Amino acid sequence: MQSADLNLTTIVTGHQRFLFVKLPAGDADAGLADAIGRLGEGMENMHYADGPPSAEAFRRGRFQILKAEPGLSREQDLSHPAVMDADGLIRLEAEDAEPLLEYEEGLRALLNPAGGSVETLSGVQRPRSYTSHAMTQYAYTRAQQPGPGSVHPFGVVTPMNKNAEWWDMDWMHRESFFLPRYDAKENMVAKGHALAADAGIACITRRLVHAPEGYGPSASSGEGNYDFVGYFEFAEADASTFSAVMAALRDTEQNPEWAYVSEGPEWWGRRVGEPAELWTA
Repeated sequence: MQSADLNLTTIVTGHQRFLFVKLPAGDADAGLADAIGRLGEGMENMHYADGPPSAEAFRRGRFQILKAEPGLSREQDLSHPAVMDADGLIRLEAEDAEPLLEYEEGLRALLNPAGGSVETLSGVQRPRSYTSHAMTQYAYTRAQQPGPGSVHPFGVVTPMNKNAEWWDMDWMHRESFFLPRYDAKENMVAKGHALAADAGIACITRRLVHAPEGYGPSASSGEGNYDFVGYFEFAEADASTFSAVMAALRDTEQNPEWAYVSEGPEWWGRRVGEPAELWTA
């Protein structure tokens, strides 16, 4: 289903690609690492960036390299081995898709002949559709801003789909899941999405991208396609808060929305500054 059919915004403000990397077997390859590094020339390395991107950096494109933390990643509802078993991730973002596609093409040309591989999740950035002025004040004015990898070393990817029943609801019904629910005596009976995620607002940098070709089973049926891909960064001290927030969101008594969600793997990585660090122990 398309955004316009769902009363969601049709505006695209940017593009992201998540390149999950399987490294070639064997020891560290300094030449390959250097070649990967050259792919990012002219782009901003987000590992060293503090705060949102400038218009010029976003136009040129930006990248962040993450080394897998396999002991922290978790399988969820949908099996996706090429994501779950990836050695690393290169997350790309830009105003237009062209520099990201060029980077991906170059990365595949380097890894595939050497016995490595790349699995891509893609998405577009859109303005928020379910956010009133009051919700903006609650959930975004105090939200943690992007920071360098030295401050927020963890990055987590959470791809997900909503089922057909969700997309068949009218927009007001869907929007109601983000707010608390009350019984006939005005007692709160479910927190809803916003309150379930409250603990993470001030300490977790969060990004959400949307399926480029629309939502629902027909749009996301291809391998590796999801309705949404979430991406989160935070300090090591806030890792337990992130896990608690995800547990609260998955609790359908607290957050009934999640009864309509199927998740791909929850992939954890550690942000690194240079490609060579993907090979370090």
